Amino acid sequence: PGCGGAWGGRLGPSLEPQRGRKGRDGSILGGMSCVIEVEGTRTEEEAIGELIGSGELNVNVREARIGEGDAVALLRCRAFDQGKDVFRSQLIKMMSGGSSKSNYLMGGRSRTEFLVAVAEVTSEAERTCAMNLVLSDLDTLLEDGWVTPVEHGIRKKRLLAEWERKAEVIIGSVDCAMHELVAPDLSLARSVYISSMAVRKGFRNRGVGTKLLRGAYHLAVESRGVKEMFLHVEEENDAAVRLYKAQGFARADMKAPPTAYMDRALRLMLQVPVNALLYSTTIERE
Repeated sequence: PGCGGAWGGRLGPSLEPQRGRKGRDGSILGGMSCVIEVEGTRTEEEAIGELIGSGELNVNVREARIGEGDAVALLRCRAFDQGKDVFRSQLIKMMSGGSSKSNYLMGGRSRTEFLVAVAEVTSEAERTCAMNLVLSDLDTLLEDGWVTPVEHGIRKKRLLAEWERKAEVIIGSVDCAMHELVAPDLSLARSVYISSMAVRKGFRNRGVGTKLLRGAYHLAVESRGVKEMFLHVEEENDAAVRLYKAQGFARADMKAPPTAYMDRALRLMLQVPVNALLYSTTIERE
């Protein structure tokens, strides 16, 4: 979380194409690879990360597309050290989109919006560097047995076709659960719960987490009737706590019956760690 140190002046990162890089299957991936000319050679992930840290690459937060399920699911599994079953369940979850479902524990309905942070690449060397990174991820799914050879082929063909339209690398994601329940006065109470947020390892400490939280907050502002946004965070996760506090979150008022009930329900549904605390922020509109 937060912004990483930026490279400046002549020591800033630069991408240079090099011909002949081979993929894991022996095929040429884009015909070139990229090198960071700062303290030796960097991997594709490190190269793009340095460009983000220096402000040379733009990072945007937007709604995830159904076809991006692989990238989001793999990112989550790597961040939380999870396996194939979770990867598959995440794909199914994203394919269902933001459909509204009854939630009996919460006493209302809920739907999930999926947001992703993407790094946009433009130059030839940047595009090749990013493409190699994305194709390497796809090869990893095949090698680990998480997708079949047929699925791998279909995904690779689709990825290359879409790449010509717009080259982006997913470097972070956040799930925003929109809860709607009946309040004691019979009015509809709406809130947003951040159920999961992850940033790809090579892109942490570059402000990506802040951008994701701001994207989630903007979603809450644009959602009619939403007054609060909640999340759980483990007490000893100092970096995460600092990030959330910097974005206006504070310990939720557990003396308020609706908040206490929601906390208990979420712990049952999502298997929230015992040492995690509920934080909240008020949604303000102009």
